[in-house]
Amino acid sequence: MLSSDQVIRRDRRTASRILAGEAVVLTPMSSKIHGLNETGSRIWELLADEPTVGELVARIHREFQVSEEQARADIEVFVEELKSRGLIMMGKAGSKEKANGPESHSR
Repeated sequence: MLSSDQVIRRDRRTASRILAGEAVVLTPMSSKIHGLNETGSRIWELLADEPTVGELVARIHREFQVSEEQARADIEVFVEELKSRGLIMMGKAGSKEKANGPESHSR
């Protein structure tokens, strides 16, 4: 389970564009292209501001008119998927530290 005060950061090595309302994310280190659906694309856009999990849950709750519990559950699944693809890093609020950077992806 993600902590509400964890910060979610896009991996700075990724490149992305929104095309027809959907994000396309390129990971140069693996030359893979990742397509995100409308909800995933909105979350990707919000990650540009490096929100905490709690902030992200609140925004998705408001914008998509779903319960906070549903927003949190969906975000947790999506964040895990993004982490497994190497598209994001998790950190602590107020810190530039990269808790799950590329060098710590091994499990």
